[in-house]
Amino acid sequence: MIHLHSKSNASANAAESGTTEEKLDQIIQQYQEIEETDTEKAGQQRLAFLHALRQEPELLQQADYSHFLASEVDPEDLAELEWESPYQMMLFSESLYQSRFDDQEIAERIDHHACLLLRYALYQYEKEGELEKMFKLLRLAPSSLLQQDRELSRMQARANAYEIRRVRHNRRFLYGYLIVQVVLVLFVFPYLFINAENGRLQNQVEQLADVELGDEGYQLITFSEGVYWSIITAGSIGYGDVTPTTTTGRVIAGTLGIMGVITVGILAGLVLDWITPRRIT
Repeated sequence: MIHLHSKSNASANAAESGTTEEKLDQIIQQYQEIEETDTEKAGQQRLAFLHALRQEPELLQQADYSHFLASEVDPEDLAELEWESPYQMMLFSESLYQSRFDDQEIAERIDHHACLLLRYALYQYEKEGELEKMFKLLRLAPSSLLQQDRELSRMQARANAYEIRRVRHNRRFLYGYLIVQVVLVLFVFPYLFINAENGRLQNQVEQLADVELGDEGYQLITFSEGVYWSIITAGSIGYGDVTPTTTTGRVIAGTLGIMGVITVGILAGLVLDWITPRRIT
């Protein structure tokens, strides 16, 4: 989102009607007619130019607009921009990178603008504590910009530290889930399965819900058989030698099977992470 503090009726009219190119042409024309001493109005026109250009950043490929941006827009103007997402800001910046100039001074000024845009956007996210957006923006940014600016390198280091903390937090969550899953597989699900198959659990469900499930063929399952069935089901193996015969038992088996698939995926990801060589970037 861009905040433009403009009191110019002409700028407002330019921003409200016509195509983006017409708006930009009108803003540039009005800017050229402003007296040199009227710095406030000139600043408002530059902000209006950035506001309109943000709607279609690909227009920077046109020489008139990119030249105006390079020669007239000040770093302070870029500091007024606020971005809704990292992708939106990088889309604008990519249009700057793709601009080509014969004048080396103008080309360097455009590169400087691109670097300032990135820095201001990162400052905004850092101030607001939006470290996730900060990390995403740095992933999109060209490595050449990050290497040539000490402040950008500092924010890159902070974003990397945030990512390390995020990964560690998620891993602790996964380890906790795995511990809970072990308890469920070895104790809780065998107990539920045994009580479902011998009819005790199903009778309780029927009494509480006042329904008749109508299952027959209850079977007596020992605890060791329940643990065996639970491990085989959680591992998505399913030999079929111990199977549920009641509706409640089948619901329990389906729930455990789904949790088992998730657990196998988590374990595979953790193992892959442990055996993959780490690289310093």
